Amino acid sequence: MVRIKNVRLLIVLAFGVFLLAGCSNSTKSVPVQNGTSAKKSSTDTTSTTSSPKKSSILWDNKKDSKLSSFMRQWGPTMNQSYTKYDGKNSLDTSTGIKYPEDLNKVTVNGSNASIGWSKTGKGNNEYNVVAIYNYVGTVPPLPSHITYFFAFHNGKPVALVDQTRDGNPRLAETSNNKVKTSFARIADGKSAGNVTGSTSNNSSKQSSSNNKSSNEDVSDPKMLGVMVHQLTMPDDDIEKEPMLGVYTHNDKYWIGIGTSVSTVGYSIDGDNIHYYVRPYGSTTPTYKQERIEHTISKKELIDKYYSTPAQKQVVQDVANRMPAIDGD
Repeated sequence: MVRIKNVRLLIVLAFGVFLLAGCSNSTKSVPVQNGTSAKKSSTDTTSTTSSPKKSSILWDNKKDSKLSSFMRQWGPTMNQSYTKYDGKNSLDTSTGIKYPEDLNKVTVNGSNASIGWSKTGKGNNEYNVVAIYNYVGTVPPLPSHITYFFAFHNGKPVALVDQTRDGNPRLAETSNNKVKTSFARIADGKSAGNVTGSTSNNSSKQSSSNNKSSNEDVSDPKMLGVMVHQLTMPDDDIEKEPMLGVYTHNDKYWIGIGTSVSTVGYSIDGDNIHYYVRPYGSTTPTYKQERIEHTISKKELIDKYYSTPAQKQVVQDVANRMPAIDGD
């Protein structure tokens, strides 16, 4: 009987050891991928990082200030000074058009697209204008003006320009690459970039360069023609006119791309340049219009368009790529 009790006691003890071993195994650490071990925890959570939201602001005071700074610096490189619409007082042009009131009179790229003023770049119009700048020209043919409209079209920045001298304003995207790209950069929250295209910002060096160049003479008819073209069509990006050429007819030089509207006549008379443009406000068909003669001194023309290294490079490059002057 004693032996039986001892056997039963051994069985109970063995079963207890078995249970303790099982409990010990259940608390073993769980292996992880880096070779170390970590205990499971019901409080473990997965951390998440939310990506920053992209700003939906198209235009604000900071961007507007950058654009103002760009126009103040860029205008003088074109021998122009621009007046900005201040958001309160009408901006007058030399043709009697006022902005933003007369935006309802304009066409954009030849169509009657809706266009209106917007401080934020958002609105119900196809073109929401955030800034307007106007230059009043003083060199004939008069009245002369260049008016820029910085706008957003389908949420994207677009720089429009108008130089219409008669009839309702006809806006089109500017061909001036500096204005176009600088506005796009500013709208994207960046700086306008290099305004002058020069690698030096030293104003004293620039002034010295201007003073030296003012005494330089240019006699090449093609180079003078390029400058005349810049004078009479200031918003035309002459570097993007691959068909530009000069020919002679009726004792005058003519520079253009082959159409009567784009062609300007000029003659060289010693220290003076005579140039011929169509009259303002004429209702006569273009092909019947008599061109009006205007005069500018060669020195003034050179000072305006052949003073800085950048200006010289443009004039020389455009003149060099044109074919030889064709005569009648």
